[in-house]
Amino acid sequence: MRSIWKGSINFGMVAIPAKLYTATDDLRVSFHQYHKDCGSRIQMPKWCPVCPDPVTNAPGRRIEASEIQRGYELNKEQHIILEDADFWSLPLKSIKQIEVVEFVEATKIDMRAYDSCYYLTCEAPGTKAFLLFLKAMQTAKLVGIAKLAYRDKEHLSVIRPFNGIMLLRTLHYADELKPYKELIPMQGAMITDRETEMALTLVNAMKGEFNLAKYHDDYREALERLIEAKIAGEVVAAPAEQAPISDVADALMASLKLVTA
Repeated sequence: MRSIWKGSINFGMVAIPAKLYTATDDLRVSFHQYHKDCGSRIQMPKWCPVCPDPVTNAPGRRIEASEIQRGYELNKEQHIILEDADFWSLPLKSIKQIEVVEFVEATKIDMRAYDSCYYLTCEAPGTKAFLLFLKAMQTAKLVGIAKLAYRDKEHLSVIRPFNGIMLLRTLHYADELKPYKELIPMQGAMITDRETEMALTLVNAMKGEFNLAKYHDDYREALERLIEAKIAGEVVAAPAEQAPISDVADALMASLKLVTA
C-alpha cells in the first residue's frame, strides 16, 4: 500500500514516526460523457481565456496542469497567488504531525461528525511507542482527538486502536453540521398501543447479528448486469412497482407476514 501522508503522531512530549493510508475504495461504476450526435467522448480541457491560441492567434488557449497556480480572489479584478511554500509555511503543528489534543469516550462524539476513514500505523523506529499508545487507549477505553492538516484543510479527527494499528476518522467541525430541528415531524399523529406493539414485533422479528460482509451494493451490481446485457444486445425490463399500503396497521401486518413466512 502507498501512504498518502507521512509525519508523526504527537501526544505530550512523545513523537511517533507515522504514515497514513486510505482505508476504503470507491467501487461505484464510472461513466463518461459522449456527444449525442456523433458519439465522441466529451473532453473538458482547462483554458486560459486571455493567452492567444498558437494556431489561430485568437484569445483562448488550452493549458497544462504544470502551468496552473492556486490563487485567492480579492475581487473581480484582483487576486493573490499562493505557492506551495506558502502552504507549508503556515505556523501550525498539524501540517507535519498528527497532534493529539485530548482523549475522550467514543460515545460522546456526535455521530453526524464522522467523515472519511484512514489506516494509521508507525514506522519501525516508533514501534514501541506506537504499541504503548495503543495499549494505553485500549486500557483506558478512550479515543484520541487530534488535528491533521491535509489537502488544504486542517482536519479534526479521532484515532482509535484497530486490530494492531490505528483507525483515523476525520470529523466535521461543529459549524459544518447543518441544523435539523425543522425536520422533526410535527406532533399530532395518533399512535395506538396496537400499532406500537406491532412495530416492536416487526423490529424484533428483523433483529440479526451485523456482518458487513453480507451486504452488497445492489445498485452497482445491477448496473454491471445492465452493461453486460447491453453489450450482449439484450433488453433488461424494470421490475414491477408494488403499490404502497396506506394504512400503517395494515402495512405492519403485511410486513410481519412477509418476515415470518
